[in-house]
Amino acid sequence: MSRQQVIGKIGIIGDVHSEHLRLKQALGWLEQQSVDAVICTGDIADGQGCIEQCWRALASAQVHTVAGNHDRWLLDDENRHVRNAQFRTGVSEEGLAFLQSLPRVVRLETAGGELRLCHGMADDDMAKVWPGTETTATRRSEVLDKWLSEPHAPTFVVNGHMHFRTLIDFEHSYLINAGTLKGRWAGITVLDIAAREVAGFNLQDGGAVVATQKFSLDDRTDRRIWNSTAAFDGRWRATSMHQPMQPMGNEAVNH
Repeated sequence: MSRQQVIGKIGIIGDVHSEHLRLKQALGWLEQQSVDAVICTGDIADGQGCIEQCWRALASAQVHTVAGNHDRWLLDDENRHVRNAQFRTGVSEEGLAFLQSLPRVVRLETAGGELRLCHGMADDDMAKVWPGTETTATRRSEVLDKWLSEPHAPTFVVNGHMHFRTLIDFEHSYLINAGTLKGRWAGITVLDIAAREVAGFNLQDGGAVVATQKFSLDDRTDRRIWNSTAAFDGRWRATSMHQPMQPMGNEAVNH
């Protein structure tokens, strides 16, 4: 990936869950798009693929990566009853060191202002942020509200954990959920600050990367804009980036 002094185009990868083939597909395609940086919301562990190939690919591509709850669980030998659980004994010493080195929050200066990357929200890797819809519960965040109220609040906050690529609009900030590389919602996101847009792409078997939704950072006429998560009212129409917008079901809150 190209390393430039000003970060203007960012590739966003969600929860990996050992999907080494899709991770390599995503990294290869993002390199072709000449992104300035790639970020990842973690959860490298627990999946059907190869965790060794995943952490090595992230390290080799110098992807800014945070720790997820599944990474913490693997390291602490907790919740190993989850589906496709992996174990410390199946990870190399170098791999364990990589997982242990991952921070909870990464801050990047971009051409559009500060970007903060985390898994759930800040240090809480189990936190969820969701305005709520007719079929899904509202999830508020005091931590995010504090971030948004800072004198120099982040313009972009990127998180994962919920496995559903969405854009949540605040008055002066944007919350982008990066989704996941596993299952039917597998895909990535590109934040293009110069073009003033955020776009979703689905990863398909066979190597195809298919454009889905694209949203303007400036024209938000048809989108709800919140001043904080305290204002969430459960009547949101989800701004999804994996398919044309439609009311969402329970997929939004599974992890």
